[in-house]
Amino acid sequence: GSFGAGILLCSAGIITLKKSAIPSQMAFAAIPLFFGIQQLSEGFVWLSLTHLQYAKWQSLTTYVFSFFSHILWPVWVAFAVLLFEHEKKNKRILFPIFMVGLLLSLCEAYFISTYGVEAKVEGRHIDYYIGFPRSFMLLSEIVYGFVTIVPCFVCSHKPMRFFAMVLIISIIVADFFYHQWLISVWCFLAAILSIVVYYIIYKSTHSNYQ
Repeated sequence: GSFGAGILLCSAGIITLKKSAIPSQMAFAAIPLFFGIQQLSEGFVWLSLTHLQYAKWQSLTTYVFSFFSHILWPVWVAFAVLLFEHEKKNKRILFPIFMVGLLLSLCEAYFISTYGVEAKVEGRHIDYYIGFPRSFMLLSEIVYGFVTIVPCFVCSHKPMRFFAMVLIISIIVADFFYHQWLISVWCFLAAILSIVVYYIIYKSTHSNYQ
């Protein structure tokens, strides 16, 4: 489950980081490692919900998972692509997107700290309940998609667009089949994205993209 995926993703992340020889690409190369840590945290959330002896860890592990899913990713992808990019004209487009992502992350952090987050087992998946105001939920989903997908299309390194396409397909698939557990199930699809990240780093180190 989550532990197996987490270990594999962490391993893939370490391999990808070692493959990256360019400092400006390290943030992007770290994505699989962060996916792995996130999956491991969900493994502990599952244990805390299904085994009484681990119940005391439920709150901590739930907040750790929520940090990655709601706070880190809206800002990290745009940040990583901004560092990855070397064309100044594209950087001028990417920076405002990064700032929007940062603002979203700060808003998510505020609402999570104010309203809290609760995890429950529903079926074979974990459902996360966060007390977001209804007016914020739809807007946050739209902005979340914008700040994680658009930067990859702006980037001048063409393989980055492949990452964006896989990201879009993964979200659609997860949303179509498991809408209620989108956050949890979507993260499993991170394994596919991690392979794409490695491919992008591999292509950049074997090309003139510096």
